[in-house]
Order: sequence, then C-alpha cells, then structure tokens
Amino acid sequence: MVNGTGPRFGWLALWLWAAPAFAAGSGDDWFGPDKPKHFVATLGLAGVGYGAGALLFEPPHARWLAGAGLGLGVGLGKEVYDAGRGGRFSSKDLVWDAVGTATGLGLSWLIDGLLSRRQSAAPARAGGLPDGWGKLGACELRLKGPGVTDMLLTCRNVGQLLPETYP
Repeated sequence: MVNGTGPRFGWLALWLWAAPAFAAGSGDDWFGPDKPKHFVATLGLAGVGYGAGALLFEPPHARWLAGAGLGLGVGLGKEVYDAGRGGRFSSKDLVWDAVGTATGLGLSWLIDGLLSRRQSAAPARAGGLPDGWGKLGACELRLKGPGVTDMLLTCRNVGQLLPETYP
C-alpha cells in the first residue's frame, strides 16, 4: 500500500458506514420528498435570473451572476426562514439548491448560445439604430410621440415587450 493511503481508506470506510446512521436520525434524507422541489425551484429561479440579466446587462458574466444570485439567494433565504421559525436549517437542501441553480444556469447558457447564433446569422441593419431609439442594456426603447404612453420596448432575442400604445 502507498504510504498514507491506509488511514485515509479507514476514515472513508468509517464515514461511509456511519453516514446512514446519522442521516436516519436527522430525518433529513438526501433524497427526501422536498429535495426535488428545491432542485426544480432553484433551476427555474436561476433561469429567470439569467434571462433578466440578459435583458438588463450586456456582459455575459452579469447574466451568470444574476441567475446564481437569484437561485442561491432564494434557497438560502428559505433555509434561514425555516430556522427562524423553529424549523431546521438543512445543508442538504442547500446542496440541492446549488445543483438546481447550476443546472438552470447551464440550460440558460445553452439556450442563450443557440439564440445568439440565430441572431448573428440574421443580416444587420444598415446605419445602426434609427433616430428616436435608445439602448437600455440589451434592450432598445423607441418613443413614438410626445406622451410617455407611446413607446415600444424591444429586447434582443425576446421580441416586443410593451405594446406601441397603452390605453
């Protein structure tokens, strides 16, 4: 045996033997009924955060930070809320929150990449933005008249968000 491997293997074997006993006593299983809820909720929140970051910020790292902040922030907030009202702060729930957030960010990044390739293949407009257009992060705002109600907000890869005229 390689020098030092024996004690490490012994500790690993002891941990694997004792871990189920600790988990059984805590009532918080790694694959308990609430774990898929944590995974799916943070997956969705990370996707929403990434999408909002894509609309508001031009740099790609800001999209990642927005998605991770929303997914992990809500997950951590939920655990703090549970602990504050007499429940248990679950690090296992936080692990599932992190896995869901990472999965949501990965899926969002793939979708963003597919949409970006599709847009880059489209012909560019000559002359850039016409008069009356302004940039808001990755969005464009066009005012059509003297009133604030006459506007159009268009975000790249998303399309028209606000109707041209509000009643």
